[in-house]
Amino acid sequence: MDLEFLMNLDSMPAWRLLKREVLAQEFPLYRHESQPLGSHDLVYVLVDEKGKPKTFRVNKADTESFAVFTRPELVTRLQKAYKKEEMQGGTFASRDLNLEQAEFDLKIMMLGELTRQLSTRGKETTIKINPLLLEMAQGMEPLVFAEEVVFAPQYDEFTGKMLLSDPEDAKALLAINPDDQKRFGIELVFYMMTTRDLPEEKEEREKILKDEIEKLSFMASRTPMNKGSGSFLAVLLNLENELEEQAFIRDYPMFDSYSDVIFVTSSLKLLTGRLEEVHYNGAKIDTIFGPLIQWQRGKAFQRRMATY
Repeated sequence: MDLEFLMNLDSMPAWRLLKREVLAQEFPLYRHESQPLGSHDLVYVLVDEKGKPKTFRVNKADTESFAVFTRPELVTRLQKAYKKEEMQGGTFASRDLNLEQAEFDLKIMMLGELTRQLSTRGKETTIKINPLLLEMAQGMEPLVFAEEVVFAPQYDEFTGKMLLSDPEDAKALLAINPDDQKRFGIELVFYMMTTRDLPEEKEEREKILKDEIEKLSFMASRTPMNKGSGSFLAVLLNLENELEEQAFIRDYPMFDSYSDVIFVTSSLKLLTGRLEEVHYNGAKIDTIFGPLIQWQRGKAFQRRMATY
């Protein structure tokens, strides 16, 4: 745990702090308590006295996140801070965990349903998987580290869309009628990248864009999505610079095996993470959604055939 990290907690963007709080990133010997989760897996959610999911943090510099556990007894990890030596030495699993001593209430819920409920909060929402308290330094409050972090997309009432980015950039999404989306049964989460707030100075601009690419990579693989006729994280790039936009286009791994990332450039090209163009007719929404769903089905079919 480097000193610079501790000194910059207050000014660090939430996503970057969350990335540092993923246990395997800081402690390679840490042993996970669970297999990778999907949207349809059941988890134990930290709730208040009314049975509603609640956030948890003890350090004001930390991100206020919700907490879920793959086994109920793991909630006791929030009652006493662990030492860094326990994480570094891989001895965590030897500590006794007694559910009867738990000071918290839990409620079992499907992970995808939890993110759906949290989407109406009106702000960016994060969930920590199997969190624990970790001592940082003498005289300093602990941070809440976790085995993994997931993001609940925000439902924007103005556009009727699910977003991972600032709603200020989402006005263009009004062109997509929510009724058409329901008619197709397609699931879409949008990530908008525009020139708003980007500086003109080249070096500063490149630094910000590099950070945004790292942020998108971190969030894409940690965003649960419902399974529909098609399930997509749609990244809309409106940077008016083809090279800058192309830097974002990568085959990011996704949280759910049935979802994919798709990119729309400022020239209105529809591209996959491998720079394949999905050809469509923009005259109506049917001829946009249709080719997109067919492409994903073809990709899923190729994966199945590869296993034979």
